Amino acid sequence: MEETASGMLKRVVRSRTLNRRTFVKTAAAAGFPFISCGRKGPRTGKKVVVLGMDGLDPNLVDDLIAAGRAPNFKKLKETGSYSRLGTTMPALSPVAWSSFITGLTPGGHGIADFIVRDPQTYMPFFSIWEAKGSGRTLSLGDYQIPLSGGSVVNRRAGKPFWSYLTEEGIPASVIKIPTNFPVEETATRAVSGMGTPDLIDSFGVFNYFTSDATEEYKDLSGGNIIYVSVRNHRVDTELYGPANALRKPKDASRNAFVNSTRVPFTVQIDPSADAVRIDISGRRIVLNKGEYSEWVRVDFEMLPMLSSVSGIARFYLREAHPHLRLYVTPINIDPENQAMPVTYPAELGVELARAVGPFWTKGLPCDTKAFDYRVLDDEGYAKQAELLLEETLAMFDYEWSRFKEGFFYYYVSNTDQDAHMLWRNMDPTHPMHKASDLRYAGYLPHLYEQMDKMVGKVLPAADNDTVVLICSDHGFAQFGRQFHLNTWLRDQGYLTLTSEGNLKDKTAITDIDWEKTAAYGIGFNGLYINQEGREWAGRVGPGKREDLVERISKELEQIVDPETGKRPVAKVYRREDLYTGEFTFEMPDLLVGYTPGYRSSSGSVLGETGKPLIDINPWAWSGDHSMAKDLVPGCLFSSVPLQGEAPNIVDLPVTILDYFGFEKPPQMTGRSLLRSEATEHRRTLG
Repeated sequence: MEETASGMLKRVVRSRTLNRRTFVKTAAAAGFPFISCGRKGPRTGKKVVVLGMDGLDPNLVDDLIAAGRAPNFKKLKETGSYSRLGTTMPALSPVAWSSFITGLTPGGHGIADFIVRDPQTYMPFFSIWEAKGSGRTLSLGDYQIPLSGGSVVNRRAGKPFWSYLTEEGIPASVIKIPTNFPVEETATRAVSGMGTPDLIDSFGVFNYFTSDATEEYKDLSGGNIIYVSVRNHRVDTELYGPANALRKPKDASRNAFVNSTRVPFTVQIDPSADAVRIDISGRRIVLNKGEYSEWVRVDFEMLPMLSSVSGIARFYLREAHPHLRLYVTPINIDPENQAMPVTYPAELGVELARAVGPFWTKGLPCDTKAFDYRVLDDEGYAKQAELLLEETLAMFDYEWSRFKEGFFYYYVSNTDQDAHMLWRNMDPTHPMHKASDLRYAGYLPHLYEQMDKMVGKVLPAADNDTVVLICSDHGFAQFGRQFHLNTWLRDQGYLTLTSEGNLKDKTAITDIDWEKTAAYGIGFNGLYINQEGREWAGRVGPGKREDLVERISKELEQIVDPETGKRPVAKVYRREDLYTGEFTFEMPDLLVGYTPGYRSSSGSVLGETGKPLIDINPWAWSGDHSMAKDLVPGCLFSSVPLQGEAPNIVDLPVTILDYFGFEKPPQMTGRSLLRSEATEHRRTLG
């Protein structure tokens, strides 16, 4: 019997809210095929090493190889193999790496974008994990004491491919892989990566202290601006931490920090030098202008004398004179005293901190929001990026020195975040190039040289029993002009605003009249049909959906930017042509693939509309990859020749398992790159 749309939705919502471990056990009891993996018998003594360099772009790699600046990439290319690596649509890190982890399309693992929507409320939310609070509490004065535990649940479905290894006693180290928060207990050693929050928010919240009352940051997100007074060269203030979940909510209309936990600190300003002394939590820090501090541990009290959470942060002095301008990074989860699970086992956090020092646990480590809003300038961001690079290399050296057998995966975020933020510096065709600091025009080639050195450290391990793979989830391109998708949908009559919304120059998702809306955009590439039986106020029936999908696709692909003569939208993909799996029904109906140079505007990602349809991207975030998937492929280097054409990221888990002697799990959609198509066909028949 064919399942109804409403029945499918209920099943999807129910399965997505199961705890990951419960989900696996339940599926196993039901006999779902993806819980088992046929095998010829694991091959002991075999090893696979994977360096996952997020966003490593093949064009930039080719340029460095040609210039003689990437000898180790060149060696891999000549002695093994090198090709473009097909990615997912959308070509976003949590989507693509989830496919790498599970061998599933987004319809199978359920991660469609960074931002997705609740079909019952239309409200956007973070796709990677969700927090579940305690259901029962006890009121005690100003506090609500939980009587049952809350939890954080990873929203990614599907079995990680390394689970097949560890279940057979093959060790697996998985360091910083995205969409692995809360960190799963399926690897031997694991550190969570992209998707890991700071102590306050999914993406991170910085604190910025200024004595300049005229300093303003319009529509700021991702940070707190704290205006301070200087008296006798001294500032007394507080570092704001997470909201106190145990304290009864209070009216925050007058004070946004009313329920925030806080740690007091003082800043003593040197009257004759651009320097300060900071005293916080028993630590004394001296900073000169342009310097970052070491990590500082801070404890935020939740319940007096009984409960606190621990975090770590770095201070950066922009200047001491004529005004104090002091930036504090988002407060990261302390790996030695974890408020939420970021390492497995938990003792690994202590081990790593003692070996390399406290480290960034936030999944998007460098503070792109502070840079976008100019709280940090190019120099301030680049210095932070260098600190992260030093930490990344140090942790790699430590983990690599310990690796002896099995599977080793190490993830690098720098190649993604720094390309996002410093692309305009190196690209003279970017409309914001002249406004950038050209001292950092060579930063990305410098970073790629450091990646080449990392490759050089693992290359000697390649032998008859060890395969080395270097891969990226996507490439990169310029993001110079932004396309306001929801504005276009509004102007074409597919999205209707309320009467109050029609009076506004800029609208939010709450200004949409859902009962009159046929289509809307949420996320970087997602376009949803307001469908009966799926959305709360769905108005498009199954018979009309196909015609609407076809019409919107053609119209989007025909748009021309009058200022450039280019088409902002290169290709619109139907989800049915790309996705398989039980979550396909809740995925965006269309995936909008932009032309390099263009991307969806940040406002449109959250369902906003405005006046311009296309305008210049004003942000420091100037490189991107949420374009048509075939226009931003990743890289794949291998120490052994690989078979077949057009390798895709979903092929990699199948290939790794094949090398270890495991048959392809039936739910995985890729193929082994160790076999030719003819060999694979004969093996399947025989």
